[in-house]
Amino acid sequence: MTQHRNKVPFFAICRHRIGIDGPGITTLVTCMGCTLQCKYCPNKICHSPVSNAEGTSTADYVMLLSPKELYEKVRIDNLYFRTTGGGVCFGGGEPAIYSHFIEEFRLLCGDSWKLTIETSLNCTSEHIRRLSSVIDYWIIDIKDMNPVIYKNYTGGYQDALMRNLKYLSALDTEGKITIRVPHISGFNTDNDVKRSIIQLNELGFRHIEELVYIQ
Repeated sequence: MTQHRNKVPFFAICRHRIGIDGPGITTLVTCMGCTLQCKYCPNKICHSPVSNAEGTSTADYVMLLSPKELYEKVRIDNLYFRTTGGGVCFGGGEPAIYSHFIEEFRLLCGDSWKLTIETSLNCTSEHIRRLSSVIDYWIIDIKDMNPVIYKNYTGGYQDALMRNLKYLSALDTEGKITIRVPHISGFNTDNDVKRSIIQLNELGFRHIEELVYIQ
């Protein structure tokens, strides 16, 4: 199936979220596609095929949208966004791989909406550089700072995460970055989590949240 170059596959649009995905009232839009294979991933659908078996049409669970089409779907909550300091949160999957799309979306919504991204930072540095000029708030799920634990849990390597963390730490992002450090049953320990937090503090990150992954 031929797809328009500026369209992105989404599998959900969740309205009226408060205190989860950034400030104010937020709409979470979740993208297909991810660069990791996390063992306890809550959104395994993001790895499913975007097209049917013949490649002739989009799968039933996919919304293939341009920036303009997404904007038209979420603008219904413009008043909520503007009065509460909220906006749109891009999640997934790994939304950072769609940096060009998010740049175009920012041009449509302007600065009155706050844009948040939930990301593992497992993408090229070019994506992060592009996003750094349009994203207001970052929610970063680092999995674990130990490269062996990271590889065992995600199936991937830590290079991109570390490179992009260092890039963001050098920017003026005070109050704009939340890093989530999970307790992952069967993969890391409480001491591993503590060591991850120490390493993140050494990089200059202060807003860190611990959470527990559900198996």
